[in-house]
Amino acid sequence: MKNLKTVLAGQPNCGKSTIFNLVSGIEQHIANYPGVTVDKKVGFFKYQDYKIQMVDLPGTYSFSSYSLEERVAKEYIINENPDIIVNVVDASNLKRNLYLTFQLLEMGLPVIVVLNMMDVAARREIKIDSQKISSMLNCPVVEASGAKGIGGDEIMKSVVSLYENKTNFEEFKINYEELESFILEIEEQIKDSTSNLSKRWLAIKALEGDETIIKYLNDEFPTIKDTLEKQNSLFETRYDKNIVTFLATFRYDSAEIIYQKTVKHENKNQETLTDKADKIVLNRFLALPILFILMFLVYEISIVMGYKLTDYTWPILASFKNLVIDFMPEANFTDVPMITDFAIWMVNSANALLNYIPIFFILFALIAIMEDVGYMPRMAFILDRVFRKFGLHGQSTLPLVLGGAMVGGCAVPGVMSTKGIADERARMATILTVPYMNCLAKVPFYTLLLAAFFRTDMAIMMFYISTITVFSALIVAKILTTTVLKNRETAPFVMELPPYHLPTLKGVVIRSSQRVWLYIKKVVTIVLAVAIVLFALLQFPGLSDESKVKFENMSNNALSEFDLQIKDSTYYEHINSKEKVSQLLNYYDNYRTKKMINSSDSVDESFIKQNELFYKFIRPLKDEEAKKVNTALKKLSNDRKNILREIKNEKVETSLLGMAGKSIEPLTKYAGFDWKINVAFLSSFAARESAVATLGSLYENNKADNQRAEEAMAQNSGYTPLHATAIIIFMLLTPPCIATMIVVKMQTNSFKWMLFAIFFPIGLGIISSAIIFTLGNMYSWSGFEAMTYYYIVVLLITLILGLYPNKSINWKGGLKNS
Repeated sequence: MKNLKTVLAGQPNCGKSTIFNLVSGIEQHIANYPGVTVDKKVGFFKYQDYKIQMVDLPGTYSFSSYSLEERVAKEYIINENPDIIVNVVDASNLKRNLYLTFQLLEMGLPVIVVLNMMDVAARREIKIDSQKISSMLNCPVVEASGAKGIGGDEIMKSVVSLYENKTNFEEFKINYEELESFILEIEEQIKDSTSNLSKRWLAIKALEGDETIIKYLNDEFPTIKDTLEKQNSLFETRYDKNIVTFLATFRYDSAEIIYQKTVKHENKNQETLTDKADKIVLNRFLALPILFILMFLVYEISIVMGYKLTDYTWPILASFKNLVIDFMPEANFTDVPMITDFAIWMVNSANALLNYIPIFFILFALIAIMEDVGYMPRMAFILDRVFRKFGLHGQSTLPLVLGGAMVGGCAVPGVMSTKGIADERARMATILTVPYMNCLAKVPFYTLLLAAFFRTDMAIMMFYISTITVFSALIVAKILTTTVLKNRETAPFVMELPPYHLPTLKGVVIRSSQRVWLYIKKVVTIVLAVAIVLFALLQFPGLSDESKVKFENMSNNALSEFDLQIKDSTYYEHINSKEKVSQLLNYYDNYRTKKMINSSDSVDESFIKQNELFYKFIRPLKDEEAKKVNTALKKLSNDRKNILREIKNEKVETSLLGMAGKSIEPLTKYAGFDWKINVAFLSSFAARESAVATLGSLYENNKADNQRAEEAMAQNSGYTPLHATAIIIFMLLTPPCIATMIVVKMQTNSFKWMLFAIFFPIGLGIISSAIIFTLGNMYSWSGFEAMTYYYIVVLLITLILGLYPNKSINWKGGLKNS
């Protein structure tokens, strides 16, 4: 079979990814968002007698070098020399899309133009003469509707046909009139170039000031830069025009000519449903209130209503925990085997996070709906008005949203997606502020504290949390862009708003399921790996000899008291040893736990079969002797739980990790943090989910029961809602995980900025938490009051800084309506 290398090129939102999926059969995430395909995607498949390699290049509006997407797309074509370029064009926006088409055709490589979204064009009553377009562009033109699965085979037939008949390929050329003599001058100088690309295209791009092409040519022709400077200067002097502007104008004029000759748009001036909706959604006075209302509804539905669903998932997780414990060696009163302790620790760590799956599924589904409807790019446009006041950029929206501006993101892809921001100042500021967003890993931590201390105010508290992070990011961005980043280069922002679309149930379910599955995989891999390390750090050096003696005496005293209470019972001979009492106690605790999960008679029948005698002590009915044992057994069970809790607390407190948490307690005590909270924060630097897993394991009982992590924390921690507020504020501002720090280093190429991203948020977080906690104690604020006051202060600082003008900002946001 023959090899055939093709590339897909097109502007953002032209449906390029759907065409890629259609012809290759490979799934790729599709969203109505500019620049969603940041890296090239490669698919390998067979068609007729060919092995096809298809590369999906990043969406780009042109082949200038303003952004990384444009450079990646252009450099790939230059360096890889594909056999065929498939240019995907949005048929409903033909005029704009032709701007890139001209530049692709001028490269001198075989091009096929795919008129995608023909169904959308038909709905808008746009009629296109594709044959006439083909004759005017000197290349094949294929009609398609990728979303409906139409045109895939026709595209591949054209690819093969053009490849097999390259000799029939006729080079496309725009007559640039005044510039032609200058183009010929450069062509003459580079005529001996070894490149397979059109010498004319290389000359045009060089005159356009394209740094990539100039560098490419300079390797072969060292004097090319001098020639270009002279030619540019001569053109501007002679015609009083800038070459870049001249070329852009000519291309747009050429696109207009083709459009007028090949397209008929009936009811052109008729207002569409999208236009009507945008008059409200993008209204300068209504846009932000609508955005905030939508965010609040997202949290109300996902966090509050989703939490109610955990009433159904938690019994399942508790049953799994009990099932695991059933396979572990039983405790000999307070002597719990390490393998059992380890199993309980691991299950508690996983369950503390898996319990929030219903919340995440609903949250991801709502975000997927907003993506599919087309609201996410509108959010970028709305927020661009705000971002510009703080030195950020409309293109900062995607990284911030990915990072968790809507709660539930991840800072790693958020930081990585900043490479598409052409504005260097905004890019650096965005990299350093994305970590302030509420990544997915932080949501369980917030939910844990809110469920434990703010059950009646969960929605408004979650709204505070999500918006405070955005305000904090804006404040930090303003400070950075007016100080250390003020001299960095800036660039314009252009984006388009796609038409509104109805989301499909299948698409929403698949998208949300994929994200939940990624979350589960992270719990199974990273978080449980961290849990293993933490377990080891919490076991050593272990209890001292004095403590072992102390707890042994406490155990003996509890057993002796039990022995005294039942000594006169007729059942005494059956439970007159430590081993028998331990068996009875384990039987009793297991019964209570399983009855809490399942109250049916089947549980009783199961335990009767296990040990009919022991069952009498649990359900004595009218047996007075059994009642005496039952009373003593209840007290012994409570005594054992108290002793186990003391053993656990002392073991953790004297462990390596406990000592690390205690070492920073003199600093964190001003914010109300004890060593356990310090341990949770230290453990979460590897992965933020570990904070919940650690707290869930530290505060839950070692025995099998169905107590949730939030219930255990509320009952056993000694914290107040004010403590919880201080803890939340610190987590809001605390630095991200190790993986994010590595990506920050990669994107900034600087250890200095990586260290800044670690220590500046830590300092800001501990100071803010300490101030709120101190003032809260001083004025007897409740946790909710303290959070409200903090919110008001942050909001006022944000508004004040927003009024302070940014200097040296030389760009404005732009908008392209689809």
